[in-house]
Amino acid sequence: MSSSVIDILQLEYQRFSVKEKEIADYVMRNKSSINNINIRDLAANTNASMSTITRFCKKVGCDTFVDFKIRLNREVQHPRNDTDIFMKTQNIYNNIVNATAEMLDTSRIEQVVQYIKEARRIYVYGLGSSGLSGLEFKHRLTRMDIVIDAVTDSHMMIMSASLLGQDDLVIGLSNSGRTTEVSNALNAAKNRGAKIVGITNFDHTPLSEISDICIFTPEIGRSGDVNFINSQLAIIYILDVISLLLLEDRDLLKARQQTLQALYSAE
Repeated sequence: MSSSVIDILQLEYQRFSVKEKEIADYVMRNKSSINNINIRDLAANTNASMSTITRFCKKVGCDTFVDFKIRLNREVQHPRNDTDIFMKTQNIYNNIVNATAEMLDTSRIEQVVQYIKEARRIYVYGLGSSGLSGLEFKHRLTRMDIVIDAVTDSHMMIMSASLLGQDDLVIGLSNSGRTTEVSNALNAAKNRGAKIVGITNFDHTPLSEISDICIFTPEIGRSGDVNFINSQLAIIYILDVISLLLLEDRDLLKARQQTLQALYSAE
């Protein structure tokens, strides 16, 4: 797992105290200019004591505030003059994709791929936009002759979970990791012996705690002004990687080619 300051701020956010969350929020909103202020300024701007700032820095793996600033400055992509909306959108997408690639834990991804290959059947649970990502993943894996369904209704999640067994796999999608309906259904599936994979932004959440394997993605807010930017971009990136790894299997690749040929022939 990456040890970057920005990643730690995101993943450990749920463990911070109320004051530490305020400091983290301020840092993420102003990360491009933190290098220009001293510890007294940050304390004043967040209504915290300098000792609280120092403890906060140590909590994210930095010895001092100066060390924190240096590491953060190395990671921050300093803002460009994006007056052109086309260039601004491109830069936001590039930042999200790059951050996702940097957070990627290849060993966990490979284990998820193995889970998928071994599963009798697979369900993907997600609400709202996450549900749409689940449907997209279902379509991809169905073309590989993998038994999979995407469930986007909370009642159907609970019903399907109640029928699962040890040979089944459930993938839960939630940016916040706190979508109650998804977590409840995953708990029900876990109690039936199914394997659980979570894809989310935050560690120490109901979703991450119930998962056998959890894949973490960057929070879209890390890229600044993200009005109308697809909140599922990082999750789609992960699903793309999983799909491509599955297609390294000759049988799955052959099945995909057959289904695509059938579609082309029907046109």
